[in-house]
Formats: sequence, C-alpha cells, structure tokens
Amino acid sequence: MTVPEGRTIVLDVSPPILRSLTIDGTLDFDRKDLNLTADWIVVRGALRIGTEGDPFTNKAVITVIGPATDNIQGVGARVLAVMSGSLELHGRPRTTWTRLGASVGAGNSSIQLVGPVDWEPGDRIVLSSTDFDPFQAEEAVVASAQGGQVTLQVPLRYSHWGQTQTIAGRVVDERAEVGLLSHNIVIQGDTSATTTGLGGHLIVMQGATAKVEGVELTRMGQKKLLARYPMHWHLAGNVDGQYFRNNSVWKTFNRCLTIHGTNNLQVSGNVCYDNIGHAFFLEDGAETGNVLEHNLGLATKRPVTGEQVLPSDVDPATFWITNPDNSFRGNVAGGSRGFGFWFALPVTPIGLSTASTLHPRETPLREFTDNVAHSNRNTGLNVDLGPKLDGTVETAHYAPRQVPGDNNSPLVTAYFRNFTGYKHSGRAVWLRGSELRLANPVLADNHIGATFASNETMIQDALIVGQSANAPTPFSRGFPVRGYEFYDGRVGAERVTFANFQPTAANYMSALGYNRQNGFPISTGNYGQQLTFVNANPVYLENPLPDKDGDKAAVILDTDGSITGAAGSFVAANNPLMLTPACVSRPVWNAYVCPNRFVNLQIRTADQQALAPLDLVRDDGATATFVGVPDLNWYVSASVVPGRTYAVTYTTSVPAQPQIFATRLAPGEWVRVTIQYPLVPIAVYRDYNTSVSIAAAASLAELDASTGDKYYHDPATGELHLKASPKAGRDWASLFVVAK
Repeated sequence: MTVPEGRTIVLDVSPPILRSLTIDGTLDFDRKDLNLTADWIVVRGALRIGTEGDPFTNKAVITVIGPATDNIQGVGARVLAVMSGSLELHGRPRTTWTRLGASVGAGNSSIQLVGPVDWEPGDRIVLSSTDFDPFQAEEAVVASAQGGQVTLQVPLRYSHWGQTQTIAGRVVDERAEVGLLSHNIVIQGDTSATTTGLGGHLIVMQGATAKVEGVELTRMGQKKLLARYPMHWHLAGNVDGQYFRNNSVWKTFNRCLTIHGTNNLQVSGNVCYDNIGHAFFLEDGAETGNVLEHNLGLATKRPVTGEQVLPSDVDPATFWITNPDNSFRGNVAGGSRGFGFWFALPVTPIGLSTASTLHPRETPLREFTDNVAHSNRNTGLNVDLGPKLDGTVETAHYAPRQVPGDNNSPLVTAYFRNFTGYKHSGRAVWLRGSELRLANPVLADNHIGATFASNETMIQDALIVGQSANAPTPFSRGFPVRGYEFYDGRVGAERVTFANFQPTAANYMSALGYNRQNGFPISTGNYGQQLTFVNANPVYLENPLPDKDGDKAAVILDTDGSITGAAGSFVAANNPLMLTPACVSRPVWNAYVCPNRFVNLQIRTADQQALAPLDLVRDDGATATFVGVPDLNWYVSASVVPGRTYAVTYTTSVPAQPQIFATRLAPGEWVRVTIQYPLVPIAVYRDYNTSVSIAAAASLAELDASTGDKYYHDPATGELHLKASPKAGRDWASLFVVAK
C-alpha cells in the first residue's frame, strides 16, 4: 500500500495485514482504537498519531512482522523507517516513573509511591532492584491505583527498599524506582520475536524528523545485528527540536535507544527495561550536544555468547557514552549485568564516523549531574576502557583539554557532580584520567566506593557509607569493604565523611584503603584532608603480596591530621623498607603512622634490560625485594624515606645503562643510591641533560656535600654512588648512567 505524495489519508479503520506501507504523503490516525500491521513501513512524507499540543488518547498499535529475508531500502526487515519527512507520535501523558514511598517486602501485593500517579488497572509496571542482584527487578500489573497507593494483581517476589535515610547529616536515597511500561501508542514486533530475537526496529535517517513521546516499544531490536535497534537515529546530523521522551522500551533484543552520528537530540523521561547489550547507546564517539535527562534503565542483560553486536556487550552498560560533549542529568542506571554509566571514549570516532576530526578522549565534559547508579554487577560509573576501531576496548586515560587533540593545550577539569552510587558488587566509581573531580557524591553499601586510576583527580565533599539499614544481602564474605581506594596518583580525598565502616566477623571494613593486589607504581603524594569518620575505622591496608610492588609502596599523606591526628604524617603499609623507629603501629589499621616523609624512587634501564627482581637495602639494613612493574621487569618503583642511602642488589646481571628517578622531593631533600657498576669510564647525566656529564666526586664525603651535581665511582669496589636531589623549582631529579 502507498500513500501518494500530496495526499492526506486519515486511518479510521484497522486495515488487514499489509505486505508493505509506503507513506509519501501523510497518514494521520483518527481518534479511534486502531491496529496497523505490516511487514514493513517506510515514511517519506508524514506519519502522525496525535500532536504535541493535542496528544492521542485512544489505543494505537503498530506491529511489523516481515520475514528476516527482507532488506527494505538497505535497512533490513521488520522496519519502520523514516527515510525523510516526519514521524509524529504523541501518546497520552503519563507518570513514566517514580520511586517507592515506603519499603515493601516479598509477598506483598500493595506498594506506596512517593506521590500520586495516573496509572490504571491493567497497566504493566516494573520495580527496580535495591540489592546487589540487578535481576531482582520485577514486573507487576496494576489492579488498582488511588493516589500513590497501588495494588498489584500478583504479590511481589522480592523485597524493595523504599525510604530515605539520614546518615552523618546527609540524605541517602536508595528507594526503588518504579517505571510504567504501558502506553496507549505501541510499536512492536510480533510474538515470534520472543523466540527468534527478530523484533521490529525504528530508524530515523538524515533529513527526517522524529518526535516521539508517550509510546511503548516492545519486542523490538534484532539480535546480533548492527543498526537494528528499537529506536535509532542513524547518521542524522543535527536534529535540533527532535526528541524521544516519556516512552517505555522494554523486552528488546538489541539495545534500547541508539544515537548514531546524531547531535542535539533530547532524550528524557524514558524507561528502558529488559534489554540485551548496551541500552542508551551513543555509538561512534561523533555524537555531541545530546541531552539525556531523567531516564531510567534497569535489567540490562548480557547477550548469549557469540551473539554480541560489539565485544563490549559482554559487560553491557545501561548508558554507553562515547563522547563527553553531551549532557546527562538525573538519569538512573538501576541494574545491569555490566556497568551503569560507561564513559567508553575512543581516541577518535570509530565505525561509520572515522572521518570525524573529534577527539573524545580529550574533549571537555559538558555535564554529568545528579545521576544515580545502583545494583550493577560491574562499576556504577566507569571512566575507562575506550573502544578501538575493531570494537574491542583498551585502557583509556581521559584527559580533557581546552583544545582537544593539541597536546600543548591546557587541561581542563571534568566535574562529575552529585552522583549517587549504591549496592555494587564491585565499585561504585572507577575513574582513569587527569584533572577529574567526583564532586558531592553519596556512595553507600558498595563493596568499594571509589577508586581512581588517575592523576590530579579528587573526590570532594562526599558522603561514603559502609553499611546502611538497607542490608538484605550481606557483602561477599571475607572481602575487605572500603570506602575510597588510593591508586596511581596523585589522587586525593577532600572534605569527605565516612560512616559505618566497622569490621565484622565476615568482613574487614575501613574508610580508606589501597587498590588491592597492586603491582603498579603509586604516588607518595596521594592524600586525605578534612576527612571525618563517623562510626568508621579510618584505614585498613592488607599485607603486601610478594609479587606486587605497588602493595609494598602504599602510603597515604595526612595533610591536616584528620586521619592520624598528626598533620603531615603518613600512613604506611607493612614494608620494612618504609618503616623507621619513629613509626607507630596501628594494629586495627594493619599499618603504621610515620612522622617522616616519603618520596618515590624508580630504578630503570635505558635499554629495557631486565633488572628485577632486585633488593633495596637501606643504610640501617632494612630490606625489601622488588619484582618490577607488571610486564616491565626493567622498571622498579618504591616509596622510600628521603635523606637515606639505598643499596641495589641485583639478582640478574648488572644493567649497562641504569637510570635513577626520584619524585615528590621537597627542596633540599635527597636520596642516595648505590649500585654495582664495574664498567669504566662512565658518564652520568642529570635531569635529561645528555649534552654534558655531571662531575665525578673525589670521595663519598664530597658527594654527600654536593647538591646532586656530582657522582662518586669507587674504583676499589666498583660501586657507583648517585645522589638524586632536585634543582630549584623542581620536585624531581633523574640520573642516567652510560659507559663511554
């Protein structure tokens, strides 16, 4: 069937099943209950059901049922394709989602909401999980609703938390979200899609216009197939004024909503439930200016092995974000088999957008405010792991710059504001990058609150709660629950309140810790300041593992005394090389408080010759063995006390081109390193100046009296003594040794 160009047809009866429907003119639904079923529908004119000012209030159902062999104008089977012209779908305004107003137990058939709703008998709703298991989300059917009291046809299978808590003076909100799935305009695939995974799909192309609100999309999306999504703006460019709002997208087989090569779209008030793979999906990294606001996603599922559209779908994100130049406000990632919000930033856009000149991994963050993640199996807010051209992901350091792509351009700070994260089996937050801020978050009931694999990145003005009253399922037994983990660096915690981190028989709990089983270098500048502990054990550091050098270097600078009671002191892990007689044991912390400073010492080789394992022996005999950075046995990093001498004992051959680095040195501080080096003659270069060697001292005493501009090579022992001390205006020093 074809609606000719220049003609307007009012659909006032439900037609028989159509093989096809091409709309070159205008097809306008009459204000009646109507069903339209076709193998496929192509819009080049206008398809209208209601208007923005006068929404459709009857029941309209569009079902696409074509065979899998169809490929309609290159966009596949079972398609509603808006190739040009306009799609206007305006369903009856409804309360799309809200929250519980009181907790409800399993077996109950009545729920109280925070306010009145317009839900009706027969409406299908969904309640989110408020525990660690995302699939405690469950559907229900309304029997009756009066105000905010809703009676259900069948009792609930799970308990759902429904009250706020005030902890340490701040509100912790873990109330279950309740979303409406039923709407009076329905776009759907047929019932066979539940078995085959071949649902319908709605695609909007460049030059077309789509305004969709108050619509239910179900049995949509096509399993395993690219570009066959429930709702999809495809390479549409700038779409100012277009929107997808107050809809439900549920029981889908490939994503929820896809924004691909499309800018300035409004996506608000939607409920996405029970989808496979990434849900709200910004595809390539070329998408900018889009606003995603007050959307709810829950029960995001992993595809069956071998059915992933992208490799990353094995850890699906409810919000997959490939460009930070978009706005995210008040959204909820309410339960995923993978991540909640995943900032998966490519170096440059991928897929069909490879010609783009954008640099997502260096693009400033437009807005991320008031978002919530809970009940996700993986991290709630993950900024890391960006996609490569082949669709796999790699470690991704987010470093926003004033001019993305220009390495000389200054960094700008990215603020992730007012984030709430709770009930994560892993972390609520993982940030990898530079100049990032997690500002004013509330993190509660997570195995780990936040970890930053970053530098110059801080958590600020936060409340982190170890355990609240919402505790139906215990933490994994034996796991050391902690609020904030130090890692990499420099990272810090500023003006943070930690509450309810008390060890139990099942779990050691602490406000602060270090990333566990860490083999990588850390900064001795990692710090806490203006921290408050309410019913909270401040610190717990596990004993360093023999094969994890990062564990052996774990220190925390207490800048103002709010951790230890002594400003400027350090908390240090149980490593003899870091401890002195002045350090005081804190058994409950499994750590020490040391009044002395720590600096970072690195020993490397210019030619990447193996040097680890090696021993570092302090001048008082304190010793530690280091195995090297993972996969880099030519690179050893340690935290050491400055003003002391350290001898290097190799278990491998003596390296030909050793290098010494010391960082975070205060003016006048130094570290002296002694290595075996029988080769002569030699040159020693300071601070990357390889044009001239520093001078040889005549004695060890002369070296000790120097300011780092000399070295001493003892001809009798073959020992080379190097003194790393910073020049004025620097907090680092380096010394490179070369045999002439």
